[in-house]
Amino acid sequence: MHETRQIAKFTLGSELSIQNYEKIADFIQKKAEATQKEIADATSLGPSVIKRGIKELKNEGLIIKKKEMQGRKSLYQWVGGTSAVEDELESATSKFVTASLLAESYDLLVNDAFALFSIVFDGYGWEVIANLREGRTDTEIHQSLGNDVSLDSIRRILVISDAHDLIKIKRIRTPAGLNGVKLFEPLYRIDSINKNHLEYLLMFRGLASSIQYRMKGQKTPEYSLLFDKMLDTDVQMLIQLKDKIMSKTTGEENELFMKLLSNYDYASDLDRIYGEENWRLRLNQSKNLKLSADDHLIVSNNFLNKFVKE
Repeated sequence: MHETRQIAKFTLGSELSIQNYEKIADFIQKKAEATQKEIADATSLGPSVIKRGIKELKNEGLIIKKKEMQGRKSLYQWVGGTSAVEDELESATSKFVTASLLAESYDLLVNDAFALFSIVFDGYGWEVIANLREGRTDTEIHQSLGNDVSLDSIRRILVISDAHDLIKIKRIRTPAGLNGVKLFEPLYRIDSINKNHLEYLLMFRGLASSIQYRMKGQKTPEYSLLFDKMLDTDVQMLIQLKDKIMSKTTGEENELFMKLLSNYDYASDLDRIYGEENWRLRLNQSKNLKLSADDHLIVSNNFLNKFVKE
């Protein structure tokens, strides 16, 4: 309990006591949704204390402000802190879940093929990636980043990173259940980090930065971005690859290669593009293309090696 209080004190600050925070959290949780006046009537807490408590609960993803209002009063709805929520975060790494408002968002965020790459450009997502350390817990990352990133967001990023093999996390406590304060105890510890995968993300972000810089037309005499030359090399390789593929493929195989060069390399992408047309029949006739077990459109090494030798 001492450890819990230390974490909560860091998160909540000195103005809001643990007891007052628990009162606000418990009332909204039991009532499902409530106005600030209803909280005040039930807890006898002052307006400033209630506003601070609501702000902290929103930051941690435990409540949301509803679009609907009660008269002219804002309504706050409880969406976290039940035993189901943290179970859903864990199970979402391997299957789709739709049991709660929070989990409905995690379905897409965790299982989408490009979820990990989305984090790289998602607000403070890169700050979390850059602060990954073996042995660190979610709350330690939260403390190192201050209040810039909510604890719930950090846990979301850790779960996605685990699901996509950037890291391996270990769950180190049982679900919080009805105990709102327990949500601030460490939930995940980073067991290991795939250093190669982390390098891929570093390169990905660096190239994106160079692209953004160029698209804005920014130039500083005698200076370039660190990844600028790599971007030049990659673009030239892409142009050469496109020219060679166009000259060495024909008909339906050529059309599939063009889709692949346009970065439509998933079966779901091609299903969307071709509609009712059965593009898989074209694929069956190709000597150089096939689908991988996870639905990537992949190219034979014999075909690619020809380009390297030329």
